[in-house]
Amino acid sequence: MKKRHLLFLSFLLCLPYLYSQTPNPLLTPDEAVRIALENNYDIRLSRADAEIAKLNNIKANAGMLPTVNFVANETFTLSSFQQKLANGNEFSALGAPFNSANAGVQLNWTLFDGKRMYIAKKRLEELEALGQLDLQNQVQQTTALVLQTYYEIVRSRLNERASAEVIALNEERLRIADARLAAGFAAQTDALQARIDLNQRRADLLNQQTATDAAKRTLNRLLVRPPETPFDVDENLVNTYTPDRNALLERLSTQNPSLLSLRKNAEVAALIVDENRTLHKPRITGLGQFNAVRSDNGSGFLLNNTQAGLSVGAGLVIPLYTGGNLKRQVEVAQVQAQQANLLLEAQRISIETELDNQLAFFRVNQQVLALEEENVKNARESLNVSTERFRLGQTNALEVQTAQNTLEQALTRRNLVQYNLKATEIQLRLLAGEL
Repeated sequence: MKKRHLLFLSFLLCLPYLYSQTPNPLLTPDEAVRIALENNYDIRLSRADAEIAKLNNIKANAGMLPTVNFVANETFTLSSFQQKLANGNEFSALGAPFNSANAGVQLNWTLFDGKRMYIAKKRLEELEALGQLDLQNQVQQTTALVLQTYYEIVRSRLNERASAEVIALNEERLRIADARLAAGFAAQTDALQARIDLNQRRADLLNQQTATDAAKRTLNRLLVRPPETPFDVDENLVNTYTPDRNALLERLSTQNPSLLSLRKNAEVAALIVDENRTLHKPRITGLGQFNAVRSDNGSGFLLNNTQAGLSVGAGLVIPLYTGGNLKRQVEVAQVQAQQANLLLEAQRISIETELDNQLAFFRVNQQVLALEEENVKNARESLNVSTERFRLGQTNALEVQTAQNTLEQALTRRNLVQYNLKATEIQLRLLAGEL
C-alpha cells in the first residue's frame, strides 16, 4: 500500500508537466502591472487628459497677458469724381482711381478685472493638479483590475489541478472496480459508475481549462496584447497580508485617489464662485496702437496723404445692469460648490464603509481558510481509507465516490477562499491608495 501511495504522490508532483509540453513564458504579477501601466488604453487616455490640463495652465489662458495683433488692409475704388474748392478751382474725373492702405500693430491688455485673472490662474493650477489625481486614480484602478484578473487565472489553474487530482483518483477507482469485476467480487455497476464519474471529471477539467483560457484573454486585453499571447502564471495564492484598520483609515484620507479627486473638485468649484463674483467689478483695459496710413487719389486737390503714429488709451467697463444674469451665475456656482462638497462627504462615508466591509470579509476568510485546509487534509485521508477499503472489498463504490466528491469540493472551496483573501487585499490596498 505504501508503494502505491508513493507512486500516486509522484504522479501529483508531475502534474505541472502534463498540461503543456513546451512551457510558456512566466508572467509575474509585477510584470503584468508594469505592462499595463505602459500600454493600457484607459491609462493612456487619462494621461492625455492630464497633459491637456497642464497645457491649459498658462497665464495667457487666464487673461493675464496682453494680446498683440498686426492688422493691415487696402481698399481700391474706381469712381466718378467732382470737387469744387473755395478759390473757384474745380476738379472732375470719370472713373478716377482711389487707393487707401493702412497697417498697424494693436495691443490690448486687461489691467484690472477685480482679480478675476488671478483667480482663473489658480483654478487652472488646481485643474492641472486634478488631472494628475485622475491619472493616479486610473493607474490604481487599472492595477487593481490587472491583479484581480491575474489571481483569477491562478485560482482557475489551481482548480484544474484539483480536477486532475480527482481524475487520477477516479482512474485508480476504475482500475480497482475492473479488477474486482474480473475476479467476480463486484457487480458491473461499480465499474460502470466509476467510468461515468471519470468521464464527468474529465469534462469538468475541459470546462475549467476553457475558463482559464478566457481569463488569460481578458488579462491580455488589459495588457493591450493579442488575445492568444501565451503565458503562465505564478500559481501561488498564499496570503501574508496583515491589515491594520487605523493605519488604513489614515492613509485612506490622505492617499485615496478617488477621495483626493473629489476634494480637488470641491476646491475648483469654490474658485469658480470667487471668479464669478468678480464679474460685478469694473474692468480696465489698456490699449496701444501703432498705425501707418496712406491714401492715393486719382483726382482732386489732395493727390496723396501719408500718416504714421502711435496712440495709447484705456477703456473702462462698469456693469450697471445685467438683468440679474451676473447674480444668477454666482448663485449657480454656489450651488455647484455645495454639490461638490456633498459628493466629497458621501464618497468619504462610502469608502470608509467599504473599508470596514472588506476588513470584516478578510478576517472571516482567514478563519474559513484554516477550516478548509483542515477539510482538505481530512478529505484526502478519508479518501485514502475508503479507496483501500474498496480495494479489499470491505466497502462499496458509493463510499469511495462520496469521498472523492468531498475532496473535490474541499479543494475548490479552499482555492476560492485563497482567491477571496487576495482579492480583498487588493481592494484594501486600493482604498488606501497603496497600489
